[in-house]
Amino acid sequence: EKGGLQMGKDAKKRRGKKSKAGSTPPTSEADVPESPSSVALPHTKIPLVEDDVGSKFPTQTVSLPGTQFNVLDKPGYYDDGGVGDLQLIIDLHDHTLIRIKKPAAYQTLLDNDELPKARRGPLKDVSRADQKAHLAQLLFCEDPEDEDRGPSEVYWPLSTTADDSRTLTHKKQRLMQAQNALRLSVMLREAGCVSLSLSELAKRRLQVIPNGGLSALRAVDLALSIAGPGTWDPEAVALEASDTNNATEGDDVDVTGKDITAGRVRDDSQLGLANPDNLKHTNVRVSELCMRSGLLQRGNALQSLGRFEEARESYERCLSYLSGEMRTSRTDWERLSLHLNIGNTNLGE
Repeated sequence: EKGGLQMGKDAKKRRGKKSKAGSTPPTSEADVPESPSSVALPHTKIPLVEDDVGSKFPTQTVSLPGTQFNVLDKPGYYDDGGVGDLQLIIDLHDHTLIRIKKPAAYQTLLDNDELPKARRGPLKDVSRADQKAHLAQLLFCEDPEDEDRGPSEVYWPLSTTADDSRTLTHKKQRLMQAQNALRLSVMLREAGCVSLSLSELAKRRLQVIPNGGLSALRAVDLALSIAGPGTWDPEAVALEASDTNNATEGDDVDVTGKDITAGRVRDDSQLGLANPDNLKHTNVRVSELCMRSGLLQRGNALQSLGRFEEARESYERCLSYLSGEMRTSRTDWERLSLHLNIGNTNLGE
């Protein structure tokens, strides 16, 4: 579970065949993972905006085995393990197009292969639906041997001496994986996935880059701008996906350049997920899910910089987004991580 947004292992398995965590994207067409047909939109009939709420509400149907999906304060009700939230985020662009262009026009774009996707590299001959399955793997699949497996998102300072070479190599691979998820999200034009990828990138930078708090904070602030009511800069996002900005040798260096963010009005800015114009076609829950991930990782980045009061404010804002969530094992873990992080900021001061 990444970036504070707890999807659940079964939710992640449903979006494509699990690859070895930490692995880089396929290097040849033969290595491209297969994915189930359920990844593709089976039809163009989608919920109304107000009803498209992902996993917000419990169900009375047991869709996944095990007691970990029980709603804790409502006997007889169940959580879908985050499947609905995952579907909501990863199919956001498709649902928006269907609502704006209408189903017939969307189907024409789909049939003619005119929807956004990676057109170069090892995934160039793979369908948009299968590219999304690969993206879900990059963002949400968890390695059983991962040192940070499990739902906890408690910040722990980077140690340059505690990790053995195997663990350090694995952490660097996870950073590369987050970087590739960001690149693919941009090519698919899935804004929710772009935001989550940036939050994941921030998390991985804190685990690998010495004194990486500034670059983590920069990435997560972009994630929050995408989730918010204003606009965001695609060029700044592209820079965060660059190899230079994810170098793991030496201390953190800000290479974005002053001209990207300061004193310049851009004409290619994109609307945030909570922008009123976007909310005509997109449920606000997408923004809220991305805010939860972003605010948690922003708190971690600020904590790494010793800015404990600001970090605590970020964690508390994140908690406010959980106030209306049902009580399940995954949301309780999210709340617990936030409370522990808040406690650690008090100890740090």
